[in-house]
Amino acid sequence: MDRTQIDPTPHGEDVAPPTPPLSPGLRVQQYELIRELGRGGMGTVYLARDTRLGRRVAMKFLTIDSTSMTDRFLVEARTTAEVSHENIVVIHDVAEYQGRPYMVLEYLDGAPLATMMRGKRMPFARAIELIVPVVRALARAHAANIVHRDLKPENVMVTSTGTAKVLDFGIAQLVGIKDGKVAGTLPYMSPEQLGTEEVDHRSDLWAVGIMLFELIAGRHPLDPVTQAVLLGAAAAPDKPMPSIADDVPGLPSELVAVIAKCLAKRKADRYARAADLLADLEPLLPTQRRQIAGDEAPYPGLTAFQESDAGRFFGRAQDIAGMVARLREQPLLGLVGPSGVGKSSFVRAGVVPALKHSGEAWEAMIVRPGRQPLAALAQALESLRDSRDSDPMLGDDLVAKLRAEPGTLGTRLRARARKKRTQILLFVDQHEELYTLVADPVERRAFTACLTAAGDDPSGPIRVVIAMRSDFLDRAAEDRRLVDELTRGLVFLQPPNRAGLEAALVQPLAMVGYRFEQGVVPAMLSELDAAPGSLPLLQFTAAKLWEYRDRDQQLLTNASYLAMGGIAGALATHADEVLSRFPPADQRVVRAVFQRLVTPERTRAIVDASELGDIAPDVERILGMLVAARLLVVQQRGREAAAAFEIVHESLIKSWPTLRRWLDENQEDSAYLAQIATAARQWDAKGRPEGLLWRNEAMEEARLWRARYRGELPRRDAEFIDQVVELGTRAQRARRRAVISAFVFMVVLVAAAGFALVLIQSSRKAAVESAEAAKTEKKNAQDAAEHANAAKRDAEDARARAQDEKDKATQALADYEQAHKELTTAEKTIGTKTAEVSKAKRDAELAEAKRLKAEADKKKAEEGKAAAESGKKGHGNIGTGDLK
Repeated sequence: MDRTQIDPTPHGEDVAPPTPPLSPGLRVQQYELIRELGRGGMGTVYLARDTRLGRRVAMKFLTIDSTSMTDRFLVEARTTAEVSHENIVVIHDVAEYQGRPYMVLEYLDGAPLATMMRGKRMPFARAIELIVPVVRALARAHAANIVHRDLKPENVMVTSTGTAKVLDFGIAQLVGIKDGKVAGTLPYMSPEQLGTEEVDHRSDLWAVGIMLFELIAGRHPLDPVTQAVLLGAAAAPDKPMPSIADDVPGLPSELVAVIAKCLAKRKADRYARAADLLADLEPLLPTQRRQIAGDEAPYPGLTAFQESDAGRFFGRAQDIAGMVARLREQPLLGLVGPSGVGKSSFVRAGVVPALKHSGEAWEAMIVRPGRQPLAALAQALESLRDSRDSDPMLGDDLVAKLRAEPGTLGTRLRARARKKRTQILLFVDQHEELYTLVADPVERRAFTACLTAAGDDPSGPIRVVIAMRSDFLDRAAEDRRLVDELTRGLVFLQPPNRAGLEAALVQPLAMVGYRFEQGVVPAMLSELDAAPGSLPLLQFTAAKLWEYRDRDQQLLTNASYLAMGGIAGALATHADEVLSRFPPADQRVVRAVFQRLVTPERTRAIVDASELGDIAPDVERILGMLVAARLLVVQQRGREAAAAFEIVHESLIKSWPTLRRWLDENQEDSAYLAQIATAARQWDAKGRPEGLLWRNEAMEEARLWRARYRGELPRRDAEFIDQVVELGTRAQRARRRAVISAFVFMVVLVAAAGFALVLIQSSRKAAVESAEAAKTEKKNAQDAAEHANAAKRDAEDARARAQDEKDKATQALADYEQAHKELTTAEKTIGTKTAEVSKAKRDAELAEAKRLKAEADKKKAEEGKAAAESGKKGHGNIGTGDLK
């Protein structure tokens, strides 16, 4: 396409002398040139830094060295600078550098609309999204009597946040000033710009028609564009421009009519004002909201906005446009922000509907990690599967496949996108659950590996958005690849500003024909100035006010707002009211439920109904009442998966004093309860083996904790900790028995040692006594030896005397024998003499007595000898009795 720009400089005009060349590093006032950004027929644009204010700017230097053009440029640029609008580039300064005029503009990080077009067709809804901001900018400029005169895709910048800004009012003309000069870029110049009529604001609307045609059809309406074709078309005012309906069948008739009216060759047949064109285009925007029925609540309360709530989701239009623009360029984005900023609502009710209504085919897949993140991915994949599809790998098999081969997720999503001819947005909501509910780092890395493998191709059909609280962003660093991708595609969602909050408050109410009483909205917004999580608190308060609305006047009153305690008291009052309806026994169960639904980091936790069912036999009834009261919500995480519960919004954790008191009282135990729950779940899943019970220090800690803890425990957790305590008791008993046995052994050992000591002492004493006795015996022996020697001498004397006695006895015996002989001789003579016989008899008897006496003496002598010898051996005294 010939995009020749007409040179407005008159021929023959005085031309200023050439100026020095521009180059990076050049200092112009407080601006320092960094690098060239681009150049065109009118000038060159540089990226520069404002050294005084510390910001980056764009500096455009005109390249036409004409004195009159310089003067006109400065006048018109200053006039343009007075036009302030969010869709018009901001001009910071206008001046000259060595005779060369320049403008200092805000630096826009993005790409020209021409780059986004790239000669291809764009869905009409997306084209309208891009053109409406341009028309809004024109409406503001036209209101200041300024005509752009060079509107074209190159002069519309689409920033990285999705905002469209109109550039290059440098050759703009004030309406009513006639200069007779032809200025602009040929393919976008209106017939009057080519000399047929006077140029005014309707000339810019012709350019809008051309650009809108190009965006949708992918080509210029007069393609192939040449100067002859353009001039010929301008010269034939009765011949209408080609209709876009011929190039793109099926477009809304309203859009076809809008483009045709913009491209009317006669100005009088076009829109009279840009505002009129805007009024016809805005209803065609893909985000145009449905009307809400009069009896339908305009506010969702504490629950997050869903896709079906897009019609009442206000205050985020610019953020949504920026997110959609980023998604078109980057396959993986990290959406981070503080708790309560509305990340879930932003994607569900803002980004997803914007994508689906952009004219492109989009499908959304929403996943929350929960306690089993890979199972959550598997369930989401299964939910997308057609019942006619044959896929043998489901359930646990698919989870194992995802764990072993993370690329499986992306492969299946891309196959789905090709089959359905659609693009798929995978939205990972509440990503911080991966770090608060999943203890296994291997499981966490497997999940993040699946996400990064799915969002790895900017040209592919898959886009991944990971939403997490900003205070958990550092936890993502455990997976280096994920944090690298998040760094490249990080979107920080700020809390809505006051205008956004007001829009979110006022516009949904207006859609049902109601309004706020004067003073209510400022009071609510003032109360929210310092409140974290302002958006859900605002929605909840507005929902409560809606319940007390004045139906007759269709009004939300200040009296109702004050009666409910304002925003700060609304949520707490509601929660306390709900709690007061329960009897004391049920309140204890409610407390246990809420404590289970808050993580140690004081974030919401998704807990399966089976786990909460362990708290009390009738907990299901209490859960139902809490859900009905909108303090809890139920999550269905698959076709066959059990229901799970969670607190309706994190703002309830922060703003309900009763819950904060429960958590504060249980703060010391909350982390430990989470450990118990995780360990009990694994223990139960593995069939409750004793090997998975805590031991050693953990066992002792559990025993001490159980002894002091008085709160409620789910049955599985209680059974686990009881088994740990029982195992500890058994171990303690075994240790006690071992200690007792050791004690008994030690007692026996001590007793034996004592007995041995007594024996040793006794033996020592006996030895001492024996030594003393030995000394005595030795002395006695010495005495006995002396006595023995004396006895020996006595014995020798006695032997000598005995020998004498023996000799005497021998002599006596000899005498006896002689006497006996003589007796015998005498007996022979008895007969003769009786006297002699009697006398002989008496002599015989006397001899016999002597003999007996001799034998006795002999025996006595022998006994004395024996006694003497015996006394010598036994050291005894030997008697010295007389031997007779």
